[in-house]
Amino acid sequence: MASQNPLEFPYWNPFGSFTGADPLEWWRGGYEWLRCSARLQEMWLERFSAPSERETRRAARLSALLAHARAHSPYLARHWQGIPVDAPLQALPPTGKAALMAHFDDWVTDPTIHLRDVRRFVDDPARIGESWLGRFAVWTSSGTSGIPGIFIQDEEALAVYGALLSARLSSAPGADPQTLTLMPQRFALVAATGGHFAGLVWWERLRRRYPMLAAQMRVFSILAPLDEIRAGLAEWNPASIASYPTVLRQLADEQRAGRLRIAPHTLWSGGEMLSDTDRRFIEESFGCAVVEDYGASECLNIAHACRERRLHLHDNWVVLEPVDAQMRPVAPGEASHTVLVTNLANRVQPIVRYDLGDSVTIDPDPCPCGNPCPTMRVGGRADDMLEFRDSGGQCVRVLPLAIETVLEEQCSVPRFQLTQTAHDELHLRIDSEDALARLLAFERAHDALLRFLVNQGATAPIRLHLDEGTPETERASGKLRRIRAAR
Repeated sequence: MASQNPLEFPYWNPFGSFTGADPLEWWRGGYEWLRCSARLQEMWLERFSAPSERETRRAARLSALLAHARAHSPYLARHWQGIPVDAPLQALPPTGKAALMAHFDDWVTDPTIHLRDVRRFVDDPARIGESWLGRFAVWTSSGTSGIPGIFIQDEEALAVYGALLSARLSSAPGADPQTLTLMPQRFALVAATGGHFAGLVWWERLRRRYPMLAAQMRVFSILAPLDEIRAGLAEWNPASIASYPTVLRQLADEQRAGRLRIAPHTLWSGGEMLSDTDRRFIEESFGCAVVEDYGASECLNIAHACRERRLHLHDNWVVLEPVDAQMRPVAPGEASHTVLVTNLANRVQPIVRYDLGDSVTIDPDPCPCGNPCPTMRVGGRADDMLEFRDSGGQCVRVLPLAIETVLEEQCSVPRFQLTQTAHDELHLRIDSEDALARLLAFERAHDALLRFLVNQGATAPIRLHLDEGTPETERASGKLRRIRAAR
């Protein structure tokens, strides 16, 4: 594993920052870089191709994915039984996380993959970012459905994701010239830690495989008190920070108040909805651009923002279908009830017409930036920031994702809903039909959550109650908002 000291350069080899210190990682890193470079070149050529040629390439990828899934995924073969092979994608019934996870071993296309083995792997936080079986990246997600998910990415999918991440750099608002020229600069990821989350796994994979790059990368946990995060960022002084909109907004507050003094060149935002108001506030606070990404554990790179600050769909590798509550397509300019995603890059765990649960709106007009890929707006995916009090009566704001991580990872409560009814009062709903299991889960959550809040500075007494009701999904979207502040 790469050194954990971000200022230490532990190894030098002919490929410089492109290979790992371990001989096997040295080979894997170099091979991955070559695959990614080939995909990146292919993407640039496609961008300037005629629309008909781009559509032909995408159709070929879709056809190959569906043929592979029919031949090697027993579950999808049954799910699509009776539907002609040459039927359009829209003729296939949608899929969802609950059903796919329930049939995991039949869903994957590699018979050597078994859910019990993958679960043992993700149960070990020391293996975050490690290759599983020497071939796969694995990450987990519960998402707003509250259903735990495990997602496996093969080498081809990882090469595509890497190329898409690289391709966005030149078109992003306020693109940093140092990034484009691969000059050394410091990166910071401020995120949930302790679990095999997609962004954290991707970050740790880079640190393991490319130690020269790892020397420029640090992870800051949102579970730490704000004072620690602020001090760490001030000492590290990164050129780029990647985090969630709620975290960036909190850091922007600190920057404006003079408690944080850093000068990043670029801020990367993802994982939650970024409002125009928050974008302007964050950009004005730091004096640099916020680059928005839209992705999910099921499909890491769905869209990215251009210089016009519009999200461009990666339609050469992703099929996105905005639909209404009856799964009928909605027109451009109309907000969808949910969206079905098909990931053309991953064949080991086919994501085909997967109900992602997000509301999206496809823009009807082309983007002035010149990128031919359609643009979109994303709604939802936002929980509430909770506010508490310290012993002196001062406000202590706590990130919703940090609370979710405590309850999900430390307390093993995957489906819950926490509602704040007052500064000193919380109500927790736990989805379980077993009364004893629910009570035991509440006892774990009670102790862990109150300890965490005190660690965050919320030292005024807080009452946490067990609510016997079940978590409520949003009526419009059907999604579960797990952290709520009562209005």
